[in-house]
Amino acid sequence: MRVEESSNSLEALVRTQEDDLEGFSFLEIMDRVDPLPVNFENYGNFKEAIYYMCTHDGTKIGFVLKFAINEMKTVCSEVFEETFQLDESSHELRFKSEDFNHRNNLVDQLAHKMYLESSLNGVKGWRNEKYAVWVNKRPYVLIERAVAGVLGIITYGIHINGYVLDPKSKKIQFWIARRSKTKQTWPLMLDNIIAGGLGYPYGIYETVLKESIEEANLEKSIIEDNIKATGTVSYLYFTGDISVTKFDNESDFIVGEVQYVYDLKLSKDIIPKPNDGEVEGFNLFSLQETINALRNKEFKPNCALVMVDFLIRHGYITPENEPNYLELVTRMHRRLPFPTLN
Repeated sequence: MRVEESSNSLEALVRTQEDDLEGFSFLEIMDRVDPLPVNFENYGNFKEAIYYMCTHDGTKIGFVLKFAINEMKTVCSEVFEETFQLDESSHELRFKSEDFNHRNNLVDQLAHKMYLESSLNGVKGWRNEKYAVWVNKRPYVLIERAVAGVLGIITYGIHINGYVLDPKSKKIQFWIARRSKTKQTWPLMLDNIIAGGLGYPYGIYETVLKESIEEANLEKSIIEDNIKATGTVSYLYFTGDISVTKFDNESDFIVGEVQYVYDLKLSKDIIPKPNDGEVEGFNLFSLQETINALRNKEFKPNCALVMVDFLIRHGYITPENEPNYLELVTRMHRRLPFPTLN
């Protein structure tokens, strides 16, 4: 993709001959986040290896891999048996307790036991942060973020695209964060200016304000004067190939994700600064530099998707330069199989 000046002096993305020869499509970015076909639940390997985590009254709320169930039964058998009823015939892992606080206490015990004794790498990244599983718009159970993959729940976050638009030239630049080298996930990869998980009991906009000061040192007044809610992206995060995977290791976890997306238009005199150690630094990228980084897989995958969402909404990615435009837009807003926050 090449950036050119259009007839109205605005920047535009132009598809090149090289793009056509290589078969380039921004759909590749979607595939790195969610390659699951619509009918993924019909695959035999999925049916064999996946159990549905359910509420005590049978509402499905998560995907749990059989090997993860076996790991929990091995590592924390007593609390597992107290927490869940396992039905092999229906492939359901159902909560036993009808009490919210009792469920939370049991899941806390299970998560902590897994953290201390499980061989799974993901649970070692303890966050001391709870994700809520929402049913009928209310939290059903609170789950430590480190075991979200083990229990295959839907998770939520906020992602903010920060940008500067020159009022005269109309050229755009993006504030791009580089993740800290000490981050538990995706160290040193590129990120949106601000992003963070929706930890309970914080609301969506509360999280926007909290993450803005924590990650970029941007005060509440700056955010409130310049931010705009622009929608969501939703997907089932999965990194395997449904046609061949055996669902026998943690890289095969399926986690639903909803990202609440915001645009933050800043003037050149407002400069984000790292604050909490999660960001190495911020740099202004031109449109061409941003496109190149997307193509070169320099962004954390879901942050790349949020950037693509911005480029679509602002008219840079169009039906004329993206051969899979309709499929891309449709797949970025996947209908998730479990109840959601809103």
